[in-house]
Order: sequence, then C-alpha cells, then structure tokens
Amino acid sequence: MLCPKCQRDNSPDAVRCLHCGSSTAIAALEVTRGNLAERLYYLGPRHYTIGRAAHNDLALQEPSISKSHARLIYEDGSFSVEDEKSLHGVYVNATKSSRAALVHGALLQLGNVTFKFKVLGSEGTTDKIAQFPWVEHQQLLLSLVQTLNSTLVLSEVLVQVLDAVMRITRAERGYLFLADAAPEDGGSFHSIAGLHLRVGRRRGGVPIEDVQGVSSSVIRKAVESGETVATGNAVADPSLGLAKSVILMDLRTIVCIPLRSPRSEAVGTVRGLGALYVDNPETSASFPADSLRAAEALARHAALAIENAQLFESERRTTQELRIAQNQLLQAEKMATIGRMAAGLAHELNTPLTYIMGSLELLQLQALSQDQQELLGAVNKGVERIRGLGQNLLAFSRPAQEQPMPVDVNVILERALEFCHYQTMKAGVQVEKHLEATLPRVPGVASQLEMAFINLIVNAGQAMAERSVRMLTITTSHANGEVEIRVADTGPGIPDEIRPTVFEPFVTTKAAGEGTGLGLSTVLMIAQRHRGRIDFTTEPGLGTEFRLHLPTA
Repeated sequence: MLCPKCQRDNSPDAVRCLHCGSSTAIAALEVTRGNLAERLYYLGPRHYTIGRAAHNDLALQEPSISKSHARLIYEDGSFSVEDEKSLHGVYVNATKSSRAALVHGALLQLGNVTFKFKVLGSEGTTDKIAQFPWVEHQQLLLSLVQTLNSTLVLSEVLVQVLDAVMRITRAERGYLFLADAAPEDGGSFHSIAGLHLRVGRRRGGVPIEDVQGVSSSVIRKAVESGETVATGNAVADPSLGLAKSVILMDLRTIVCIPLRSPRSEAVGTVRGLGALYVDNPETSASFPADSLRAAEALARHAALAIENAQLFESERRTTQELRIAQNQLLQAEKMATIGRMAAGLAHELNTPLTYIMGSLELLQLQALSQDQQELLGAVNKGVERIRGLGQNLLAFSRPAQEQPMPVDVNVILERALEFCHYQTMKAGVQVEKHLEATLPRVPGVASQLEMAFINLIVNAGQAMAERSVRMLTITTSHANGEVEIRVADTGPGIPDEIRPTVFEPFVTTKAAGEGTGLGLSTVLMIAQRHRGRIDFTTEPGLGTEFRLHLPTA
C-alpha cells in the first residue's frame, strides 16, 4: 500500500507510513453504540474482513457479532459492506442489506454495535483526526484505568499496560522492564541497564522473550533522568548517537518512559519502578506528540497499578510464609509433645521392669527343671526387648544422646522383622525379602532406624488384616548416593481424604482404641533426623508402598 504523502510502499495493514509517519488511512469506523475496547478503527485503501474470530482484519469482541460477520470492499475509491451470512445480518442506515455502499456519515450496524462511517478529508472530518486520534487515546486511557483498578495480579497488569502503550503509539515492538523482579519459580529474567524484562511484544501480540535490539543507553538515560526519552532517529540524535548500543544496532525511532513510584514522589523521594520501551526499528518517523502525551499519562496510572500489584504480591508471599511457619511450629509442638510422652513412658516402664528382672534373677538361683529354665530364658529375652524398647523411646525423645555411626540397613531390617515376627505370623502375613547384598552403610542411629522399620512393618500388617492375600514385600537397593528401603503391602490402600496428612501425628484409619496415629509421624521424624526423606504410592484395592531414602554419606 502506497503512502499518499511520500508514495513509498507499506504493509497492507499499516495505518501510518513507516517511512514518513503520515497517515495512510482514508476512512474510519467510529463506534457510536456498543461495548468495544477501541472506539475508532482506521481504514486504508483495501478490503477488510469483520467478525468476532481473531483471524479477521477487524476482530470485534462482541457476542452479538458472528465469527465471520461482514466484508468491507474497497473499489474505485469507495467502500461498500457485504454480509457474510451472519446470524443477525448487516444494517446500513437501519436497512438490512446483503451489500450496500458506504458514504460519509452512514450508520453501519453489526449485531449490537453501531458504527459511523467517515471519509477522512471530507466535510466534517480532517487529516488531523487521523494524525492525532485523541478520542481513541482518551477512550484507551479510560478503559485501561478501569481495567487496572479491577485487578491486583501483577502479570495481568503488566500485559495490559504494555498492550495499551503499543496501541496508543502504534509501535512495532514494546517492552516493559521492572527494577525488582524475582520469578517465583526460581528462574531468571533477561536484564538490561539494571532492569529485568517482564513483558515483550511485537505488533499483533507476538511475545518477545529476549532483549536483542534494545538500547541500554536509552533505558539508562530515561531511568536516571526521570524524563521520557523520545527520538525519531537515534543514530542521528546528538545525545544518543555515540552510544555503542545505538551504533551497533543502527537504532531508529525509540521512546522510553520511566515508571516512577507515585508514593515516593509524594514524600519527596524518587524510586524507579522500571521503564516502558517501544520502538519502530525500520523507520525514522517520530511518534506523534499526542501519542507521547497519552503514553506518559498512561505510565503515571500504570506505575501506581504496578506498585499496588507488587505490594499485594509481597503481602501474599508474607502471608503464605507465615502460614507455612505456623504449620511447622504446630508440627514441632506436636512432635515435642510426643517426645515428652515417649520419655514418660520409658520412665514408667523402668519401674516394673526392675521388679521383673530382680524376680527372674532370684528364680534362676532356684533348682529348676530344664523346661522351667527354658521358660525363664524366654521371659528374660522378652524383658530385654521391653528394656530395649524403653531405651529406644528415650533415644527418640533425646536424639542428641546418640551419635550417628555407619550402620548396615539390612541387619537393622532383619532385627526389626525378628521383633515383629510373632505379630506377622499371628496375622497370617507372608513376608518376602529382596535385600541387596552389596548395600553400602549409612550414617545413622541404629535404634531409631529400627523403630522406623518396625512402625512400617506393623502398619503394613495391620492394613492387611481384612484382606485374603497378605503379602509384605521388603526391598533394599542403592543408587545416586542413597539407600532406598521399600515396604509394600497388599492392603486396601490409603483413602484419598487422609493422603495429604498421612504423616501428621494422630492421623489414623483405625477405630478408637486400636491405634494412636503416631507411627508414620515417627517414621517421618526419624527420616528427617537422618537427612533422608519418605514418600509413598497407593492404589485403592491394590496396596501401598512406602519408600524411605537415606543418604550414604
């Protein structure tokens, strides 16, 4: 499409010449009734498709307009409109038409939207309207301010701001940079001149994810001076032409508007939030003055909205961190209570054990038969196990008294299985072991690890109490500097409602009086004390597998 002023070629959808900056529009559709984001649509000397779908030349987001509603046809210097079999039809001056010519002042109705057709340069309208579309700017500003006031989500605010500035300036590219930008996912943003790229766009909404072709000198000058930097030919600009980024990239039309904190300015200090940067890399035509004024006004509103969104995100993160800390404190208090209970229970066990062990020693001095001696030996063995359990409870409540040492996980597992042998045999549980012979040792406290394994084994056995197939599979292996212990059962699986809290104290599926809900919380505590971790997989009706990972070094 040729520019009527300089007669140089432009893209078909250009409404402003890329070479001289003059308007290439010959007509316009002004919205007089209806709810559309834009109020003025400029038309060049070509055909246009109109509809709700994004592929149309004029994509109008209005439910009453069909996806492909109408066509504007340019022939012999004039426009006509043609219905594209739309749902509600096309009306010109209140008359339904399949095709009709458009003259200056004609009213075109598509669905619930009414346009006034204007021929630029005719009576009642001038080229100044096309060159300085102040009505459109005011509508854009009003629409954006309303949008910004309705959201506190920073990412949404940034996109709305940049899109509006690009629409006002009709720039080819646009960038929005912020001074403090830390991604929540732990990633990083591209940075330039001390600022971080948050949003980048080409005309048409195509995203830009790098800062290639952006002048750091222009951004730095705008941020440091607090004033808008605007140039129609950066290479020829005496204040910018010596900058390396401008020379190397042969930059042309650039506008950079600093974003300043309104709250800081109110108290006499200046704090830079970031910068808006738009450019037309292939033309030296300056951005119109009214566009710059509208963009600067927009930047003032945008800075306040961005600061509000940043404050909201900061408060949200603080609230989330406090909630996590509160949960951790509650969990620590629960475990401290369990530790005190364990210490008290161990102390209470010692008193009756003293009497029992003393009585056993007296009985062993008596003349007893061989059978009686064997019975006393079995009783003595049980007493030793109870005493060991008391010591384990004390170790659990006061872990600092036992120092980690290299231990053989397979040996501890065998000891735990022996301790639980009577329970598994009575419950009819078949035990299957797959213990890796070359398993490396892990630094740990044997008594605590034994307690963790016992809890896992007992839990698995109790889970299979009502099952016809009761198979307990224990597997050990090592990889990537870790020893993995897997304890799998063929029980009913863990119910969905308690899976998120299964490691919390006092969470149990057993009936009142049959379980305390402390087994898995104890296992988790022991795993954490050994710098390890525990997780599980479960399937309804198929069973559950717990996996305990312990570092080897």
